[in-house]
Amino acid sequence: MSGIGSEAERRHMETEDLSPQVLTCSLQEGKNDVPEVGVDVLIEEMAMRPYTDSYKVRYEGQTIQMTSLDWRNNWLLIAQIAVGWCIFILFGLGEQTLGTIIPRLQKHYGINDLKTALVFLSATSGYFLMAMLSEICHIKIGYRGVGIMGTGCMVVGYVIAGTGPPFGAFIAAYFFVGIGFGSMGASFNGYLGNLINSAPLLGILHGCYGIGCITTPPLVTALINKKTNPWSVFHYYFVLAGVSGFLSTSVALIFRHETATKYRLTVLLNEARRRVQEANLKCESTESIEAQYPVDDYADKSNELDCREDVAPSNSNEPLVEPEKNTSALKSKLVWSISIIIFVYVSGEAAFGAWLVSFCLKIKHLPYQYSSYMAATFWAGLTTGRMGLGFATEFWFKDAILANTIYIAGSLLGFTVFSIAALFNVSAILFPIVFFLGFFVGPVYPTTIVAIVNILPVKLHASGIGFICAFGGGGGAAAPFLIGLVASSSEQGLRFYPMIVTILYAILIVMWAILVIYTKRMKRKQGST
Repeated sequence: MSGIGSEAERRHMETEDLSPQVLTCSLQEGKNDVPEVGVDVLIEEMAMRPYTDSYKVRYEGQTIQMTSLDWRNNWLLIAQIAVGWCIFILFGLGEQTLGTIIPRLQKHYGINDLKTALVFLSATSGYFLMAMLSEICHIKIGYRGVGIMGTGCMVVGYVIAGTGPPFGAFIAAYFFVGIGFGSMGASFNGYLGNLINSAPLLGILHGCYGIGCITTPPLVTALINKKTNPWSVFHYYFVLAGVSGFLSTSVALIFRHETATKYRLTVLLNEARRRVQEANLKCESTESIEAQYPVDDYADKSNELDCREDVAPSNSNEPLVEPEKNTSALKSKLVWSISIIIFVYVSGEAAFGAWLVSFCLKIKHLPYQYSSYMAATFWAGLTTGRMGLGFATEFWFKDAILANTIYIAGSLLGFTVFSIAALFNVSAILFPIVFFLGFFVGPVYPTTIVAIVNILPVKLHASGIGFICAFGGGGGAAAPFLIGLVASSSEQGLRFYPMIVTILYAILIVMWAILVIYTKRMKRKQGST
């Protein structure tokens, strides 16, 4: 699912009061009292209502409760946001666990870096599977069903891993974990992207991932190194399984109204809202031209139809347009371009966090606990950046595209400085450098999601953003696998790991610059037509 624009854009959107007989916030119970979409009320009429309205409609034979998109006056929405944040904390706890225990895992199984990298490859497979099936799953089972499925897969994966199984089964466990991460990542990015104040909400969402990543290295290290009753390298997975099970139950209860039918209706409603926004912006532009030129001159300069006709309801019995199929998104070069950008970004972020402990141990020869604190520092910077700069994106920058350019440039600078500093035998200086680069790396993902709303065509919002999130998330396992290959090439192979991440971000900033140039050309072309 896609976002529906910034709050500033929403304030500009003119709303139209509908007849109380059509929609009302206090309808009496009963099938005949609830208006049916496409018969009693049009999608366009619903789209022109304020985003804070709550009402009921019938769609595909079911009564759907449409609630306010403003968390300030919707307690259920606050609970749903809180569950999403908790799930992303779980993501961080789970993903950084593997990076923290790699040295112990290799000792337990007697494996090298190459075989370790197979675990990341298994998780990537789960991500990519969900990239292909994300939109289909949402259409068939809705946000609630996808949430239960995703957290359920994490329970299965973590229980298998917690038993200390043969290495082949351990690899298979991470396939289920990858499915869980891929489905939930795409789902909650889309769900929160629909809400008012989406930029800071997404910033906090991805900041919660960082909170989990901060917590894991020192916590796991302390549990494994306990003087009395130390934990096995696998016991922590049962904690993750328990948290996953609790969140699965929470999703089932709190998202009970987020059915597949409501999802399909919301896709159509969001597309209609975007058309309303574009029509009102067109009206503002027309009014601005009329104010600058006399009527006769203006008639020569514009041949546009009345902008209000762009969203005016027509025949209420006309069939509704179905959401764009996922296959259409896969045919879009723009969707693939943005997916690759997210993939490269997540690859660098995850690879740096996953192999930082091993790099500090094997190349910098630092103590295990000291190394885990280094990893926690990176995730602390990332979390601070996501939560802090998410608000900066909303209130300080003209648009998310410009903000993201600055964040990517800062990330590249940070990785470059780290690569140079890592060549010297000075460890203390690495802590502020790692925090700095994490601070700028953090907001790139949520800011990209916000920017996508204004880049992708409306018809690709539903299927496109779901695919982008799921496919891009696969980078969280792909680059760590690549670095594992490099690390296994020789005893000093891991020394090249900072340079690999730096190269990834150099590629990222070039790709982003190309995308920015492309979108500017498209806007100029649309403006001239």
